[in-house]
Amino acid sequence: MSSSIPLKFGFLVQLANALWRLVWLVFFRISPPFAGAWRRMLLRLFGAKIGFGVRVHATTRIRRPWNLILEDNVRVEPQVILNANGGIKIGSGTLISQYAHLCAANHDYRDPSMRYLASPIVVGEGCWIATDAFVGPDCKIGAGSMLAARSTAFGDLPGGMLLIGEPAIAVRPRPSAAQGSGKI
Repeated sequence: MSSSIPLKFGFLVQLANALWRLVWLVFFRISPPFAGAWRRMLLRLFGAKIGFGVRVHATTRIRRPWNLILEDNVRVEPQVILNANGGIKIGSGTLISQYAHLCAANHDYRDPSMRYLASPIVVGEGCWIATDAFVGPDCKIGAGSMLAARSTAFGDLPGGMLLIGEPAIAVRPRPSAAQGSGKI
């Protein structure tokens, strides 16, 4: 965990977390499908950096939105979990499919107290994190890659590749939309 740092749990952080959970439950989660602008505004109010054309589904669970960066035209589908404790940056044009889980924190298994560590996640532009995939702490996924359904991503993964497995490995180049093949 090269860039892991102990996570802070001070009073103000706990207060902000509690306020966000309340706002998420009362205003974010129950918002109708057409209220994307409303959800973007709520995220921005809590410090998230949200680009143009971003769509975040109402059922997306977000932890510490002030550590979240969604660049232009990112799409986050239903039931996604974005645990941004250590920071999550998602590049423009990326799709995060339903039930995917991005977790930017971990416990230090070497420490008897199991302290909580914050570790950033960076997903490059034009990526696809498929259904039920998991992206772990301190992970970087290169631009244009696809993390296949139910795969798990750890460490640095190359761009432009189909990533499959547990842990995910680069299997073959991902065809670009310009090639028009549409096959994975």
